[in-house]
Amino acid sequence: MDSTLTPRQGSAPRANGARAHGRPKPARLDTRPPPSVRTVPDDSKFKASFQRILDPAATTDDQRYAALSALPTTVDPAQCTQMWIPAPQLAAAHNLSDVLRSLDSTDQPQLWKDERVHLRSFYVSPNRGISFECTSDTALSRLGGLQLTICGITVTIRKYSSYDKLYYVDLRRLPAGVTDPEIYDWFTNLGAQPILISATYACGSLTSRDRTVYFNSVRCPDALFLDKNEPLREIFLVPDDKPCFVHHRERKYNRVKPPSLRSLQRLNSPVSDESMESSNGAAGDQGTSTTRGAKRNSKPRVTIDLSSPPVDTLLPSTPSSRASTLTDAPSGASVTTPKVTFNKRMIVDALPEHATEWQRVQHSQYGIINRGGAKFIEPQGLVPCELYDELSDPHALVYSFPVTPNCYDVLREEGYDSSLPPNVDLDAGEQEDDEDGMTNPVSGFTASSPLLTHETEVTALKTVRTLSLRVEQISIVELQRAIDEFLEQDVLKYTSHEDVLAAIQAQPAYFRRVFHLPLATQNKLVMAQAVYRTICAEPLHEDELTDFHVRLRSRYNNDSIDAAEYFTAMFPSDELQQAALHSAISDLFLMVFAPGIYVDPIKVQALLGPLLPPKRIRYTPFLLWSDLILLCMARTDAILIYLKDVRTPKHVVTALTHLATTPMPANIAARPSRLVNPYL
Repeated sequence: MDSTLTPRQGSAPRANGARAHGRPKPARLDTRPPPSVRTVPDDSKFKASFQRILDPAATTDDQRYAALSALPTTVDPAQCTQMWIPAPQLAAAHNLSDVLRSLDSTDQPQLWKDERVHLRSFYVSPNRGISFECTSDTALSRLGGLQLTICGITVTIRKYSSYDKLYYVDLRRLPAGVTDPEIYDWFTNLGAQPILISATYACGSLTSRDRTVYFNSVRCPDALFLDKNEPLREIFLVPDDKPCFVHHRERKYNRVKPPSLRSLQRLNSPVSDESMESSNGAAGDQGTSTTRGAKRNSKPRVTIDLSSPPVDTLLPSTPSSRASTLTDAPSGASVTTPKVTFNKRMIVDALPEHATEWQRVQHSQYGIINRGGAKFIEPQGLVPCELYDELSDPHALVYSFPVTPNCYDVLREEGYDSSLPPNVDLDAGEQEDDEDGMTNPVSGFTASSPLLTHETEVTALKTVRTLSLRVEQISIVELQRAIDEFLEQDVLKYTSHEDVLAAIQAQPAYFRRVFHLPLATQNKLVMAQAVYRTICAEPLHEDELTDFHVRLRSRYNNDSIDAAEYFTAMFPSDELQQAALHSAISDLFLMVFAPGIYVDPIKVQALLGPLLPPKRIRYTPFLLWSDLILLCMARTDAILIYLKDVRTPKHVVTALTHLATTPMPANIAARPSRLVNPYL
């Protein structure tokens, strides 16, 4: 297992606290390296200081000098200049002790060794790089651009500029029609005249749409405050268009949520919490756990042997598929059967007219998952996640967002059907670099994008394929009966796989029993998913339409509208068929059993760590994660929960195990995200 993809254990678990939706606060896991090793001064320093303090003839200055003798000579702050080494990979994998040890080695360039007497106050900024102070103007000019090797990673010291301290803001999600002169005029009229406006990201003559606006000030200009306590976080450069988000150089100002992303306080659902819980509180006992393995009760544990092949595997019985094992997976899973009464009735509320993806997820989980509190709990720190093309990866679209999730809580919630594995979700956080180490909750949603073809049509299709309950109140048993009928009489009879996907993504928790259907039925569904994922990841031919039916028919000279019928032609060898089915099974399973993670690119990024950004399949408006992202997710502690739970269907265990044990590709961040290459 690739350790860089598995979150490291943080410090001791924090005390549990009450949460808004009734779940106890689990211990926090983070993706940071282990803490640095504290340096303890030599005994001679302590002895000398004690002698000064006890010496009646010593002056106050003498005592201060002795107390500060272990530190570099004090320098006027005006003579100290901040320098920077951009190194996100290094900062993500190594602590300050490792960095200082490497910088102090004799292997560094002679210029560095000559000038390091003028350097102090080193700090590792997680997932960003290394900052330090320089007290010599000569060293400042000589060190800029110097290459160093730190912990085996080659980095370059950024050249110092006298303008580095200027305050700036980044403008994200600029409307398409806005020109750069209009940006200048807007800020000038506001009373904050820009000194310079540049593209936020550029390579040669290629520039990003985002803009960075610099001001003649080292602090945030007063004009960028709406009032004394609220910084400017969004602007409307085009009336009646979407807001352009303002991200400040001073990160504390970004904790203020843009007004358009704020929502009114939501009222609790009319149904009481008791209607969602058992009479003996068993559901509450199993509601949440963490991947730390903390002891929650003394109930017996059942051992599961993941090294033996599954008996009822969905995949064809070939030696290669049945030999898939997870040799280093922990064995054992806590299995209990809550005795829950299901005759209580709950009030059925319709989805909001323009429901978001997180609302669809929570609407479907209401009653299906043992969770108290309000029906809709808006994720905290919700920000839009933009999509862009990546030239090196023609199979995927890449997500970009203004936050860096670097820690998370794993949330595990049991459902009312105790024969099924739990729902798994995350609370992602961004821990600040400052001494306080404040953690801000972060979550995301896919922003509307011209790169998503037929986006509006698919939103409408999800609405049409949503199960409509024509009653005001219903029991959980009645709800499940309605879901079973919907699945059998409607979903499984859809002729287009996009109709099936629309139904699943519109109400994912309603499909938790789909993996208990007859294997022949599941096999057809999974083959269709494998074909759909693959054709939608394939680059378009010249003048080729994006409609997946049209693409399949033209490439295979076949008029069938059943995606599953193209499976053997697309994957002619047993090896390709196995790999395609493993990815498709894992994809559908996570879509249904971990939908809160699946629909949130920021939660996916929290699981991935700094190795690569989230990537979705290119030519479909449905959110489907690429092969590479599924491969990485299968290695994480959140997904390992399913490999350890005996209730997870055996063919799902086989599929996830295959992904978790497949060797990681070299240069993972730069390689294409499709791993199963079809015959097209």
